[in-house]
Amino acid sequence: MPQLFLDPGNIPSACLECEHVPPAIPQAVRQLKHLPDLDLLLPGDLILISPLTPTSVQGLIQKDQWDGGYSKDDARWTHAAVYLGFDFNICEATGEGVHQASLLGSLATCMVRARRHPTINSDTRWKIAVAAALQIGTPYGIASTLKMHSRAKQGFYTPQQAKTQSPNGVNCSELFADAFLLATRITLQDTQVKGVSPAYLSFVKELEDVPLVWRSLPS
Repeated sequence: MPQLFLDPGNIPSACLECEHVPPAIPQAVRQLKHLPDLDLLLPGDLILISPLTPTSVQGLIQKDQWDGGYSKDDARWTHAAVYLGFDFNICEATGEGVHQASLLGSLATCMVRARRHPTINSDTRWKIAVAAALQIGTPYGIASTLKMHSRAKQGFYTPQQAKTQSPNGVNCSELFADAFLLATRITLQDTQVKGVSPAYLSFVKELEDVPLVWRSLPS
């Protein structure tokens, strides 16, 4: 099934007008003259991001995921975050640790994809968002990221004896997977693939893509 995502380089010529417009928007997004339809996102949604022009680090992530055995469609996703349920707010893990951020910062330069479990209820979706937010302040799991790099050389299909989360921090994909497990008691971890990455979250069949659409900004 084709992946569903928003591409700032491929915006339809005719879109309905936005109903919810934040008071402050990055100038690069204003120049796009479009925003995603906010009503289509739900709390606890997985957000995947793929840069149109990868940095050296992002390019390495893509290469590692490709070298490790993922398809190019899955390997292109370099970052994962959790949607917090309102006003484009996300919870993410970067080199700064786990923190709140805005999806608006990625819209002009990245493809953006949303995924969710199709059967969990609204209360559980909010629990995913809260479980992620409770990790704010946790340091970034650089150790698990480095292990992911070494695993790519062996192939992610090779069984490994490793925990999902580093004891010293959490990376972006672990943040979502751990919050999802805590809220739903459903593990996304495949016993044949050790380690959670953006490519794995792109592939995992328990989640479905959200058919996001662009809305035009009022003139």
